[in-house]
Amino acid sequence: MALDTPHPSVPGAYLVEEGPRENNGAFYKWTRTFSKIPPSRNMHEGYSWLVPGIGSGNIYAAQSITSSSNSTGTTALHTSASPTINTGDEVSVSYTFTDSTTGTQYGRVVLRTALSGTGGTTVVVSLISEPGGTITYQTLKKVEPGRAAEALEVGSALQLDYFLPGVSAGISTIFDIPIVSALEIYDGTGTKTNSFTSSTSPTLTWWRLQVSGHAKVCVVRSVLRRWKGNIIERATRYCIAQ
Repeated sequence: MALDTPHPSVPGAYLVEEGPRENNGAFYKWTRTFSKIPPSRNMHEGYSWLVPGIGSGNIYAAQSITSSSNSTGTTALHTSASPTINTGDEVSVSYTFTDSTTGTQYGRVVLRTALSGTGGTTVVVSLISEPGGTITYQTLKKVEPGRAAEALEVGSALQLDYFLPGVSAGISTIFDIPIVSALEIYDGTGTKTNSFTSSTSPTLTWWRLQVSGHAKVCVVRSVLRRWKGNIIERATRYCIAQ
């Protein structure tokens, strides 16, 4: 009997395997295996994913710090011109630290979150302090901290879908089974990259929307393999954007 022959009494079941015939002298016997097309299912497992990097985004101008003052747990920084920083923005502060004992001078850059700021020339951040020397402030600017792409062990869902060409709707041959493509990032020159920026495709803005919405993204494109008989299994791996 040809593969994919419908079962004579079980609707939706098709022949997927026919065993060899055995001669028992007076008669022959063999085994025929029928199967329905399995429903889609998910297998949840750990996966080492190269989590995309995040570029620094917009570039903001640095402003000179003209004076500063410390209060309990905070440092107020006053600039020559408005750095357009508002409460909650990330701030990069550069200064030099001079060791009182050796006189050695060190360059420093620290990141802080603006505790208050309304776009004026004063920005308040958590305390900046180094004992044993003198701090001389230089500049501050608004920044959008980035990160490098990094391989991390994360949770994933391996989605398994099943198709029987000639039976499944719209699937005449195996080549009609849709392939889900993995997430790919391209820079402005069309070169594949591992980090989002404001000029990549997709953009950093798009990725942040996926992260905030806990969106499921394809990280390994679909792989097709024979399951039983002519029934094809499509495996596609997804992770949650982060």
